[in-house]
Amino acid sequence: MFLTNGIVQLLDIRKSSLLDLKSEIISGLTGRGVIRTMPSLLLWDDEGLENFYSWAKSPDYYPSQREMEILRTQGLDIVRKLPKRLVLIELGCGSLTKTVSILENLEKEGHEVSYFALDVSEEALRQNLGAMSERFKSCGKISISGFIGTYEDCVEWLTTSANLPVSTVTFLWVGNSIANLSKTEASALMSRFREACCKISIDCSFLVTADCCTAEDRLVKAYDPDVSSARTFLYHGLHHANRLMGENIFEANHWKCIMKYEQKENELLFSYVAKQDVEVDVHQLHVTVKKGEEIHYFLSGKWSQAQMRVIAENAGFEVRKTWTDAQNEYC
Repeated sequence: MFLTNGIVQLLDIRKSSLLDLKSEIISGLTGRGVIRTMPSLLLWDDEGLENFYSWAKSPDYYPSQREMEILRTQGLDIVRKLPKRLVLIELGCGSLTKTVSILENLEKEGHEVSYFALDVSEEALRQNLGAMSERFKSCGKISISGFIGTYEDCVEWLTTSANLPVSTVTFLWVGNSIANLSKTEASALMSRFREACCKISIDCSFLVTADCCTAEDRLVKAYDPDVSSARTFLYHGLHHANRLMGENIFEANHWKCIMKYEQKENELLFSYVAKQDVEVDVHQLHVTVKKGEEIHYFLSGKWSQAQMRVIAENAGFEVRKTWTDAQNEYC
C-alpha cells in the first residue's frame, strides 16, 4: 500500500510478527528461557526517538560526534566508492541528519539515487522524509521514498514485490544500529538481504557505521543510565510496555536500569533489575520477578574492525574499505 502526504511516498510493507510487541513482552517475561527479556523495539517509538535525539546531543555521547566527523572529513571519498546509479535503502531512518550529508555528497558527485528509508515509525518517516524531500526537490537525480516496516519486512518485500529502477542496491546502516543485534543476528540479517537480492538478480553491498570504542571510562560516561538524558531513553521501554499492555504493570520505582560492559565481546548490555520482588500479571499469567533478577532489553556492541570483518564474512560479504575518525573510536 502506498501512502502519500503530497510530498513523499511511503510504502507500507508491514507483514512480520516482529511488530507485535505486546506478544513479545508476554513471551519474554513468561517463557522458559534462563534469562527474561523485553524487545528493544520498545525504545524506538516516536517518543523514544525524541528521547534518543536529546541523549545524542549530550557532550559525553561521542558516537554522533565521531560519526559526523567521518562524514564531514571523508564523505566524498565514501560516496565515490558507490555505483553512479543505485538504490540506497537505509535500515532505520533516525533523524536523517547523517543521510542528508551522504546524499549531498552523492549530489555533488552526480550520482543518480533512488533513496528509500525503512522505519517502524510512520510519523518519523513522514516528518523526516518530508523535510529531506524539500531539501532535494530541485535535484533531478535523487528521489526520496520510505518503507514502513521492520528489517524482516524489507527482506520479504525485496524477495516478492520489489521493482527496482537499477540493478544494484546499497543498504545504508548508520548510527551503530547494526550493533543493537548480536553478532550472529547481524550476520544472519545481512545474509538474508544478500539472498533476497540474489533471488531478484541484483547486486548488493552494505555501507555500515560502527562504534569501535573500547575505552571503558569513555563508554561508562557516555552510556551512564543514571544521567538524565540517557536515563529518559533507557527507561522508556518500561513506559512503552505499560502503554501497550493497557495497564501499569511496570512501576518505574520498582526497577533500576543497569549497564554491564562485556570486555571480551566488546558489548554493553542493558537490563532492568527488580529492586524488590515484583509481581507482574500479564494476560491472566502471574509472574514473579525476584529481587535482583534482570530483564535484558538492549545491546550496544562496540565491535572492533576485526569483529566487523568477521560479521561481514559470515554474511557472504567482504570489507573493501574502512574509514575512521581521528581517535579511532568509530568506523
